[in-house]
This record gives sequence, C-alpha cells and structure tokens, in this order.
Amino acid sequence: MKKGILTLAVLASFSSMAVIAEEAKTDGPDMADPTAVYAYAGLAYGNKGLDFEAMAVLTKTDTQRSGFIFEAKDILDDDKETSSITGRDVSSRNFRLRYGSINTTNGLGGFADIVAAEHPFFGNMVVAQAGPVATIPIGDDLYIWPMLLVGGVVAEDNSAQNLGFAIDKTKADIAKAKAAGDADTVKKLSIALASLMSQEAVTTTSSEGMDWMATTGTAMAYIRYQPHEDFFALGSIRYTTSLSGKEWDADVKDGGLQMASTAWDLKLGYYLTKTQTITLFYGGDNTKADDKYSLGYKFAF
Repeated sequence: MKKGILTLAVLASFSSMAVIAEEAKTDGPDMADPTAVYAYAGLAYGNKGLDFEAMAVLTKTDTQRSGFIFEAKDILDDDKETSSITGRDVSSRNFRLRYGSINTTNGLGGFADIVAAEHPFFGNMVVAQAGPVATIPIGDDLYIWPMLLVGGVVAEDNSAQNLGFAIDKTKADIAKAKAAGDADTVKKLSIALASLMSQEAVTTTSSEGMDWMATTGTAMAYIRYQPHEDFFALGSIRYTTSLSGKEWDADVKDGGLQMASTAWDLKLGYYLTKTQTITLFYGGDNTKADDKYSLGYKFAF
C-alpha cells in the first residue's frame, strides 16, 4: 500500500507556511519568507495534480501579526489510487487549514495546523497539531525556523469492511491463479485467505464515526537561503512520531497508521515582480510513495 498520503507538517510536507513573521522591508511583501504575513493566492501543478493555496491576514500591528491559510491539494484527484489491501479507490485530494500568530519583535509565535484526507485503509482522517515556532537569523542571507508540534489523529475504523474487500480480492486472485495453473500462487493465496478470514471472525468494528487513533509529536524546521533579492531557496524537513495510540509509521497489518515519519522538500523561487513569484518545488519522504514535483505561481494582493 502506498504509505505517504498527506503532504503536511504532520504527514506530507510543509512547503509554504505563511502565518508567522514580519513583512519584508520593501515595497512588497517578503514572498521568500515562509512565515511572512500577507494576503495572497497561488496555484501549482505537477505530477500529483493541481494545488490551490490562499492566505488571509487577521491582525497586523507593529508587534503582532496573525492570519490563516487554506490549501486544497490535488483538486482534480489526478493521483488517486486503488488500495492493494482493500481493492477500493482512494482519493488523493486533501484539504489543509492553518492559523498562526507571531510577535515580530522577538520572532516567537505559535500556530495550529489541521489536515483532512482519505487514508488508504481507515477511510476519512483528520490530523491536527499545534505548537511554538522561533526565528533564528544566521547572517544576512540564511534563516532557520524550528518548530515543535503536538496533536492527534482521528479517523474512521473501516476494519471489518476492508477485510471484506480484501477477502473478495484474494478469492478473485485465487480463481485467476487456478485458471492459469499456478499451484504455488494458489497455495500462497489460500494461506493469506485463511488468515484474512480468521481476522474477520474476531473483527466487529465498522465505521460509525471518527475514533481517536493516536497522539502525535512533530519536530521540523524551515531553512531559507536568499543570496540575491530576485532568487531564493526554501527547504524544510520534519520528523513525526506517535506519543501514544497507534504507531505513526508502522504497517497497518501491524496495527499502525502506515504514514511517512520523515519528509523533506525544496522550493526554488524567482520574483517576477514585487508581488509575483514562480517556484519549482520538489519533495519526498521515507516511504515508497513517488516524490512530488510542481511548478507554482503566487500573487500577493
């Protein structure tokens, strides 16, 4: 099963958080700063579909900034897949809402991050986390923003339904193997079928709402390098683990959530004007999921 399903600070990767820092000292916003607070809208398209992102400013004083960002990933659901375990189609479309506030005099702040997506096994899932952030300048061209997040995962538990899907799929595969005269495959699949049916006999859980799956913790950092006012490089890396409940990165068959524990990304940007940028994005994680790349455009109002 494809393991990486969320492109988030929790799950998926953080590529453009923009809710917690000071505005650039230019005629336009500092669009190279991943934490600058300004109103904008943007689109990106790549191998995993079309993405939309927009930010609204809530407060903006001499010492305090706050705002929220809405994101929709793979709007057209181009990257949907068929689960190898259940045989059902799984949407890759997901939605994300972030809120943040920062004190611009000391660079300290906090934010909340909520992602809603479909898990290949459990069904609908929401990951919510919150925590502090700090701003660390290293010279004139290099900045680091370390973050610590704590939160949790709620999801449907479709165990009984998914076991039924898996049993039907395995029976169909056995029939195909028998028709092909492949005795070894028939034997292996028959053993797997027996195991699935024994699990079904003791599994009574079906989806009747959302259940708390795990309490999570995430450590991450943004790193920005801008040697020239027209060009910038912005990267991020994060590590997520379970503090209690289901293991974040363990296989579903072992009782885990089967999510990426480590993710990274890199964005190269160029200013078209003081209020417009184009970016090249590349990101990946420590699962077998394909890396993501895209071309993006952002306009500041």
